[in-house]
Amino acid sequence: MARGKQTVPSYLLHKPTGQARVRINGRDVYLGVYDSPESRAEYARVVAELAVHPTPADPTPLTPGRHQVSVNELLLGFWAYADRHYRRADGTPTNELPQFRQTFRLVRELYGHTPAREFGPLALKAVRQKMIDTGWNRKLVNQRVGRVRRAFRWAVENELVPVAVHQALKTVSGLQAGRTDAREPDPVLPVDDEAVRATLPFLGQVVRGMVEVQLLTGMRPGEVCQLRPCDIDTATDVWVFRPRQFKTRHRGKARAVAIGPRARAVLEALTPAEPTAHYFDPRRTVAEFRAARSAGRKTPRYASHMARNTAVRVATPKREPADRYTVSSYGHAVARAVERANRRRERLAGAGNFDAVPHWHPNQLRHAHGTAVRHRFGLEAAQVALGHERADVTQVYAERNLTLAVRVAAEIG
Repeated sequence: MARGKQTVPSYLLHKPTGQARVRINGRDVYLGVYDSPESRAEYARVVAELAVHPTPADPTPLTPGRHQVSVNELLLGFWAYADRHYRRADGTPTNELPQFRQTFRLVRELYGHTPAREFGPLALKAVRQKMIDTGWNRKLVNQRVGRVRRAFRWAVENELVPVAVHQALKTVSGLQAGRTDAREPDPVLPVDDEAVRATLPFLGQVVRGMVEVQLLTGMRPGEVCQLRPCDIDTATDVWVFRPRQFKTRHRGKARAVAIGPRARAVLEALTPAEPTAHYFDPRRTVAEFRAARSAGRKTPRYASHMARNTAVRVATPKREPADRYTVSSYGHAVARAVERANRRRERLAGAGNFDAVPHWHPNQLRHAHGTAVRHRFGLEAAQVALGHERADVTQVYAERNLTLAVRVAAEIG
């Protein structure tokens, strides 16, 4: 019986020269010194390209002089630029830098030692396939492919690669829903009121206040984390919060959040001593936790134990809590509270005999607020409350409420 055709070419040794080679369509492609990291990287690149295009084109020869940087060198130069550019007004890095870091890791694995001018549409599609194989969803893949293009656009601007390279990369179209192997992202839906109520008892006072304020005002998680008295206009009964940092600040947009009586009462209970301090301070959470643990202590505090614990803390100090929550730490606190709520339900009812509290994250509170405002006051009110410039963006956040449709169907349909 004849052997089946081998789809993945082997990594071979060319004995006369000591180079690694791979045979494609009857032609040897040399990869560099056998068993070197560079040759292994080139082999991975060739295999990745074959996965998306079985008949690769001949490599473009380099011309001496300009445009001879490798992909690694291009990405390193762009990273230095991005580290300066993607900064907030207070100097802290934006969330773009971690996105670039994760994106560039895959590019470097496949094409790090490749001349940057040889990085074309086929290479970009190979990187995209690697992203899909990693398990990233379709929208995330499209976003990160766009970040690769952004790096090459910067390289063209700085005359590191010919303009034709970036123009060629722009021909790679984005993945479309239902026409790709990439998984579809789960839609971000409003969190159910019952899920929030079941979670609140398992949150400390500070994080519980964050959840309540966000649900009542529709702020973004990052805006809740940065709330300070000095950033709020308290001249009227309805306070107005103008965040220092927000999503569209770099585009010259303004952002103001109205804080009504119920949300104001939550903030007043957590007002810090200094107007420049944050309402939601993790140090309060830590102090509350330690106080509860001390109150529940059953063994006496022996003097020898206290002295030993003090010495250990001095010798191996733990990281002190920050002066404010981040979006990540806020989300982790909510996730842990949901887990504690479900463990309690399991203890009371037994495994498999209870309805679990669904996991949710703070972004869903903004969706829930938008949906509630739209249901009571209409789409324009939801647009204003969420701070969107266009109503079509609000449609994404303020899910259509089916109450009216159900009533119409019951009476007419």
